[in-house]
This record gives sequence, C-alpha cells and structure tokens, in this order.
Amino acid sequence: MVSPTKPRINYDSDERPQIASRSNTRVASGAFTQISQSQINQIKESFTMLDSDRDGNISAADLEQMLTSLGQYPSSQTISDMMTRMPSPLQFAPYLTAMSAILCQFSSKDELVTAFSAFDDDDSGHANVQELRDALIEAGVNAADIDLCFKPYVKFSLGKEQLLYRDLVEGLIV
Repeated sequence: MVSPTKPRINYDSDERPQIASRSNTRVASGAFTQISQSQINQIKESFTMLDSDRDGNISAADLEQMLTSLGQYPSSQTISDMMTRMPSPLQFAPYLTAMSAILCQFSSKDELVTAFSAFDDDDSGHANVQELRDALIEAGVNAADIDLCFKPYVKFSLGKEQLLYRDLVEGLIV
C-alpha cells in the first residue's frame, strides 16, 4: 500500500496546535464502534509498536523512543507536554477510544471518490491530474507531496495525465 508523505512535525516549535488538557478532554467511549475491525486491528498494532517495553502502558520513554526512531528528536519538555495531554496510564482501552475518535473524523471511501469525481468529466474513474493538482495547490497542499502521492496512480492517455483516483482511494483506505 502506498501512502502519501507524512508532514514533518517540529515538536519544539512554538506554533504547535493547541490541545485541551487531559482534564478537559472527553472522548465518547463508543467511538470505536464506528470503525471497522481492520482499523481496530491497526490501532492495536500501533499501540503494540508504541509500547516498546511491552508493559501494557505507553510511557514517556516509549513515546520518546518511537519519535526518535522516526527521526524526530523532541525535548524532554515536549515529551512531558505530550504526556500531560493523555490519560494516565495510557493503556489500550483509552488509546483505542482516542484513536477511534480521530479516525471517525476522516472521510469515507465514498466521500473521497465523490470528491475526486468532480475532476472526472466522463465518469471513467480518471481525473485530470493537472486540474486536480492546481486545485490542491490553491488549497495549500505542497506540490511535491501531491506528485509523490499521485505518482503510482497516474497514466498518460490522449495527451493528458490521468489520475486513477479509485485505485488511489483503495490504497488509502484500509
């Protein structure tokens, strides 16, 4: 499965998004009922990867180790700030609930196909790459990220680059 480039995160920047403290954050515990079993399995796998010492809790040390393995080198203060935003101890159940709530906010496969189809003049499943690229750039998406994401799904037809957007959506949605 091909995934688009992940944005680089500067954990030491003062321009971090503001997140409510854990005492003010409440996520509906039934959010996980709105995602697929495959997504639950992926969340479990991500929890297991984060829990490097396999003690059933994600600790500051686990978080720091994961970020370092991804080429990020957050300060101790940044790790501390991140940990204060999470339930303590961070075990699988609250992790599943929080991640499920995030996943529920993403567009469904049908919504993505519908959005791409706006650039498909003949309902062929092919969108004009240049028109779509221009619209995404105008919306603030980085051109290099667009090209990297689209590359495996572009074919040349009748003198134009065409995006096989249904294949792209299948590659994005698990």
